[in-house]
Amino acid sequence: MHSDEPVGFWSYTRRDDEIEQGKIKRLVDLISNEFEIMTGRELHIFFDKEDISWGEEWRSRIDSALMGTTFMIAIVTPRFLRSQECRREVITFSSHASSRGLDDLLLPILYSGSPSLLEESPDDEVAALVKRRQYVNWTQLRLEDEASPNYRRAVHELAERLSEILNRASEMEPTTQEEALIIDEEAGIVDQLAEMEDALPRVNQHLTGFAKVTEDIGAHLQWATDELKKSDKRNGGFAGRLRVSQQLAGRLEEPVQDLANLGEQYASELTVVNPGVLTLIRMAKDPELSAEDRAAVQELFRSILGAVAASRENVPVLAGFASSAEEIAKFSKKIRPLMKIMAKSVQRVVDAQTVLDEWERLIEEDGASDNSSS
Repeated sequence: MHSDEPVGFWSYTRRDDEIEQGKIKRLVDLISNEFEIMTGRELHIFFDKEDISWGEEWRSRIDSALMGTTFMIAIVTPRFLRSQECRREVITFSSHASSRGLDDLLLPILYSGSPSLLEESPDDEVAALVKRRQYVNWTQLRLEDEASPNYRRAVHELAERLSEILNRASEMEPTTQEEALIIDEEAGIVDQLAEMEDALPRVNQHLTGFAKVTEDIGAHLQWATDELKKSDKRNGGFAGRLRVSQQLAGRLEEPVQDLANLGEQYASELTVVNPGVLTLIRMAKDPELSAEDRAAVQELFRSILGAVAASRENVPVLAGFASSAEEIAKFSKKIRPLMKIMAKSVQRVVDAQTVLDEWERLIEEDGASDNSSS
């Protein structure tokens, strides 16, 4: 497949397609056919994520500077927003597209569920991202017969919008890696390094904050576990468990709010830093990079990999806390609002880890961190 041919990735959940009796899969073919009859160009959309060609083409397209011919269509449903794999795909693709100023290449379709999923200021990172990308509302159209004029017209409008997006993006994006490096160099690698060096300490500060708050939450949960055992041993029954869970709610209120604030600040910081890191990784591929600049880049990349490893330790710990607290919450409604806050905060950390994991993958695949020589 030629790199200048338009290629798309279809992000969806299999269960949604099963419930729709294959209607989501058929929509892929309808859009592809409509695009071809409109433009005379074939449109290949990768649909089966278990097919090895999906992964190969994903890495090839996502890592190259040829994003102007690559797009993603996300079929957003309530189940989609709960799928970590779908969230990872959208966050990763959007990160790369945004770093090149090509946000339009992510085309979300709100396929089912209320538009309130994408409320005015969604707390959910992926919902907020979808909202910013001017999603297409398909919630009523999906109820139409596929052969109906309304449905066919909607497919035509999707194909037309896709053609416009690809044309606009291809005009903006350089067509070769060499041209991309020339454009990126206008910002100057020294400026990029300075910006990243300024931002990384703030990221590490947030990671330190997570370590402190998880320690506090862990201590309170352990206290509750011990108290429940004591209560059960005294035959305290439901009243004893209720008392412990209510006390736990009071103990957790401050650290859980701290966790929420940290999660919001952390996600916000990564949103700002991410385009610069991805640009710097691309710039590091330049064979003309001076030895001094290359050494500075490698030093920064080592710091980035350290932050990735430190952040990864937080994810299972926080997820474990959320699970433990959810069990205790069954005994008192006072703790349930805190659990919702914790669950959103944990999701923010998991989504942020997707960004950091992508940094790690790109740095290590390119050998830019010179780990092999150390």
